[in-house]
Amino acid sequence: MHPVPRLLPAHVANHRSAIASSSMAVFVLLLSACGGGPVVTPASTPTPTPDAPPAVRVTTARLTLPARIASNWQVSTVARMTATDLRPSDARPSTEVRTDPRGEIRGEQRIESRAIVSWTMDRSATGALRATGQVDSFTVRSTLDALETQGQRRDARTGATAATPNRATPPATTRPALLLLDAVFDSSVARVVTRPLLANECDRPELGAVALAKDVLIRIPEGVAVGDRWRDSTVSLVCRTGIPITVYTTTQHQLERLDDQRAVIIRTMSGTMEGKGGSAFRGLELTGVSSGTQRAEVLRSTGVLEKLEGTSTLTLQVSERTPSGAPRAQQIVQRMELKAERVAR
Repeated sequence: MHPVPRLLPAHVANHRSAIASSSMAVFVLLLSACGGGPVVTPASTPTPTPDAPPAVRVTTARLTLPARIASNWQVSTVARMTATDLRPSDARPSTEVRTDPRGEIRGEQRIESRAIVSWTMDRSATGALRATGQVDSFTVRSTLDALETQGQRRDARTGATAATPNRATPPATTRPALLLLDAVFDSSVARVVTRPLLANECDRPELGAVALAKDVLIRIPEGVAVGDRWRDSTVSLVCRTGIPITVYTTTQHQLERLDDQRAVIIRTMSGTMEGKGGSAFRGLELTGVSSGTQRAEVLRSTGVLEKLEGTSTLTLQVSERTPSGAPRAQQIVQRMELKAERVAR
């Protein structure tokens, strides 16, 4: 006899159905873990970017010079001058040209100056100079002296050459054989004086030697680089033909080139001048403008100026007034070439 199955209560049946569903869910999860489900692609790893190379540091070459500089130079200038009488009415040049104050020569007058210049200089970081030096073997030659040496003169009215008393040497003021100098040179002062000082600096032949020595002084600030510029502005007093003259000069410098051996500096000058003088019977007034350019080569190791070349132009207008006569004006144009080279002593 078979036993009659017993019916389970409803809540027991439902519980068993839930267990069966849970077992199926676990089976599905296990199947997926074993590869039976969809494949998930992992995220790609980014390629590392290489580091940028370090920036190249560009070093600017700068000029450094010794604190003490000493050398000798042969300095020469050639000046060509013409003088033109101006019409009183419109102050324009007339056709008559005379270059000698005594009216003895027409055309262009040429004056050559030459000397051996020595300087020992102490320089500061700004390039300012304090120097002691000397000028030796100073000579001056002019076309007027050459004519008189040859026993000739030119008539101021006709220009004809006539004989003059024979002279073995031209009449000239004695040139100083050796001249001692002191100098102070910075951005606002350009002072070169004789030692001992001259009692009277008006129209003295020593001033020509002083001018040659002054040309080789250059202010170069410490640490300048190619393209850098610096400026000097100076005021000086001179005396010519008895007239005290105030000279205003501006000099612009630029370091044009710099290599292991040399520095090349360009100097551009401009200036004005003015002065009055004379007496109750003869008054003189002078005005003028000047301009010029120079190229200087300086040795880096010693700070010595190796070579200097330049040209300049000076235009003067001189007016003369007398109580009894009409005013007379004259324009003087001077074109100058300058050369200086280092020499051994």
